[in-house]
Amino acid sequence: MKGENRSILKVASIYVATIIGAGFASGQEIVQFFSSYYEGGFYGIMVAGILFALIGYVVLDKVYTERIRNYEELLFPSVGWFLGWVIEIAVSLFMLSVFCIMMAGVSSVLVEKLGIQFRSGVILASVICVIIILSDIKGIVTLSTVLTPVLILGILFVGLFIILYKDNPVFNIHSAFSSVTKNWFFSALIYVGYNSIISIVVMCGMLPQLKTRKTGKAGGIVGGLSLCFIAFLINAAIYIFNPDSISKELPVLSITEKYGNALNGFYSAILLLAMFVSAVTSGYGFIDRLSGKVNINKKFLVVVVCILAIPLSGFGFSNLISTVYPLFGYIGLFVVIVILAQNLRLRPIHLFKKRNK
Repeated sequence: MKGENRSILKVASIYVATIIGAGFASGQEIVQFFSSYYEGGFYGIMVAGILFALIGYVVLDKVYTERIRNYEELLFPSVGWFLGWVIEIAVSLFMLSVFCIMMAGVSSVLVEKLGIQFRSGVILASVICVIIILSDIKGIVTLSTVLTPVLILGILFVGLFIILYKDNPVFNIHSAFSSVTKNWFFSALIYVGYNSIISIVVMCGMLPQLKTRKTGKAGGIVGGLSLCFIAFLINAAIYIFNPDSISKELPVLSITEKYGNALNGFYSAILLLAMFVSAVTSGYGFIDRLSGKVNINKKFLVVVVCILAIPLSGFGFSNLISTVYPLFGYIGLFVVIVILAQNLRLRPIHLFKKRNK
C-alpha cells in the first residue's frame, strides 16, 4: 500500500509540474485568467481544479487500460487523421510559444533585479538554454526532477507567508470587491484548455509510472486538486494587494518586495528556476518534434530555434501570456471536450454490457 501511495504521489507531482511553470509562479497567469475577475476568480479556480482532476482521471485511466505510450495513440483515434495533424502542429507551435514566453520572463526578472536591458536578458537566457538543451534529455530530466519539488515548495512557502503576514489585518476576502465579472467561468475553461495541451502530451508518456489502474486515476485526481489549492493560494496573495499587484509584470515578485530583500531574493531565484525549467522542457519538446519531421542536424536546430526566439520574446512576458495563451486555449479546450465526451459517454455503455453478461 505504501508503495502504491508513493506511485500516486509521483504521478500527481509529474502532472502538477507540467502546469506549474513560470507564468503560474510569477502570478501573471493567475492575474490574466483569475485575479482580474475579482471574487469570480476564486470560483474560476475551483472550476479549473475540478476539470484538471477530471482530465487527469480520464486520460491516465485511458493510458493504463489501453496501454497508450504516446500522444499520437490517444489523439488520432479520438479526432481523426486530419484534425489530428492540425492539433499536432498546434502542439508544436504552443511549445515554441512557451519557450519564447519563458525567455521573455527570464529577461523581465533580470531587468528588475540587475537593471540590464531587456534584449540583453533574452540573449543571456538564450545562451543558457542552448547549453542545457544540447545536453539532451538526460540533462533536462535531471534539471526538471531536481528543481520541480523546490519550485512547488517555494511557491507554497511564499504564498502562505504573504497571506499569514499581510500588511492589512482587516482584509475581508468577501467584501473587498462588490461585483463579480461574468466571464470568470469561460476564462477558467480557456486556462484549462491551453494547459491541457502539454499536460495531456506528458500524461500519454506516463504508462511506465502507472503500476495499477488505481495509480493513474488517483494520481490524476490528487494532481488536479493540488493545482487548485496552489492556484487558490497565489490568487489570495494577489487579491490582498490588489489593485497594485495586478498591474505588475511579475505580480508575486512585486508583492515579496514589501517583505524585504531576503524573501524577494528567494522568490526571484525560485522564479528564474521555474522559467528555465519551462523554457528548456518546452524548447526541447519543440526541437525534438521538429527534428523528427525535417532532415536537419538536431544541434543546429537548437541554435537556430534559440536565436529565432530572441526577437519573438521581445513582445514582453505579460503581453505574450495575454495574447498567445488564450489562442491556444481554444485548441486545447476542443481536445479536452473530445476526450472527455468520448470516455464519459462510453463508460456507461461498458458498464451496461458487463451487467448484461
